[in-house]
Amino acid sequence: MGELVLVLIASFVICLLLYVPLGFVLGLSALAVVLYHGTMPLTIIPQRMLLGAESYALMAVPFFILAGHVMNGGGITVRIIRFANVLVGRLSGGLGLANVAASMLFAGVSGSAVADTSGIGSVLIPAMKEEGYDPDFSAAVTASSAICGPIIPPSVPMVIYGITAQVSIGAMFLAGAIPGILLGFSLMGLAYYYAVKRNYPRYGSVGLRGFWRAFYQAIWALIMPGIILGGIFSGVFTVTESAAAAVVYALLVGMFVYKEIKVKDLLPLFTKAALDTAVIMFVIAVAALFSWVMAISRLPQLLTSFIFSIQMPTYVILLLLNLFLLFVGTFMEAISAMIILIPLLMSPAKALGIDPIHLGTIMVFNLMLGLLTPPVGLCLYITGRLAEISLERVTKASLPFLLVGIVILMLVTYIPALVMFLPNAWLH
Repeated sequence: MGELVLVLIASFVICLLLYVPLGFVLGLSALAVVLYHGTMPLTIIPQRMLLGAESYALMAVPFFILAGHVMNGGGITVRIIRFANVLVGRLSGGLGLANVAASMLFAGVSGSAVADTSGIGSVLIPAMKEEGYDPDFSAAVTASSAICGPIIPPSVPMVIYGITAQVSIGAMFLAGAIPGILLGFSLMGLAYYYAVKRNYPRYGSVGLRGFWRAFYQAIWALIMPGIILGGIFSGVFTVTESAAAAVVYALLVGMFVYKEIKVKDLLPLFTKAALDTAVIMFVIAVAALFSWVMAISRLPQLLTSFIFSIQMPTYVILLLLNLFLLFVGTFMEAISAMIILIPLLMSPAKALGIDPIHLGTIMVFNLMLGLLTPPVGLCLYITGRLAEISLERVTKASLPFLLVGIVILMLVTYIPALVMFLPNAWLH
């Protein structure tokens, strides 16, 4: 079995060094092990891929992705931004604070950092530049606030973790609520500090009448998180059904309330969501094959034995785990990394007494921070393009926000109550 581990690791590293796309890296590495084994039929490959993708709960992923696209196309995102601006716009750097607040509100529906970055960034980055904000700051605050999306429920990565680790998705959603909100307010504090230091403009007070007008216009958008999360935790919806309900609701609001979606717009929206879903589902299917190959090569057991042979305190192992996940997040897409690493980390974590829900929150938080670090750094690429600046500039400007995220990550890691309070209250 040791030879299979060497073949798996060697083929994986070689493919990465050759810049093979990650989905194909997983598939080719698994194929190399199957071929080296010699006694397995090649038909096992499509069988294992289909088994990995054949999950009712995974249907929530395309629905949440589609909901995000419909929100952007139906005017829901714009109204969330307006309402957030009314709430915090009177403060120094109000648009920057509104950017973070809008991301936190948007997170209650889409569950996707990329959807958050594209939807909110396309509106707020040009507006911030026009108001006199530095493009570096505009891009950095948008990219960093977007990572709240997959931490605050609902969350596509949390769905993936719940399915792969076989833990309650509802509990995972609750586990991310306090850390995500804590991260959002911390980012707002840093944005306010820079706004005062650089004398960024205030949006101005709109008065009570302006507040109620913005609230009235956004009320249909603000109801959506209540429908999704309320349906899940009341038992009315499963997670998949709540995601489908979010799509239907967003379509009804976009077509008949805000009237910004026409019949001709439906095909492009569904096409974008289908393409995004296809990429994710392909990676999930191939990663399932890769996970099975790891299991037959006994790599998880070897890793567990190695960790326990070191005999370090749990707090040191948690620190090393965070450093490892932060490193992985710099070059690997989050969902791919999760599907590969969950089978490896579950057994050691349970043996050390780390709750699987706590582990999942730590993993998602780490990998979301990876969206702020090149070479993957999808949020950096998107906001850099929207702000018309180089990747180097937006990366440098995002560094203080990344450091704030790491501080919150340490709190989440070493104060389990921040993660486990709501899941324990709900489950018991």
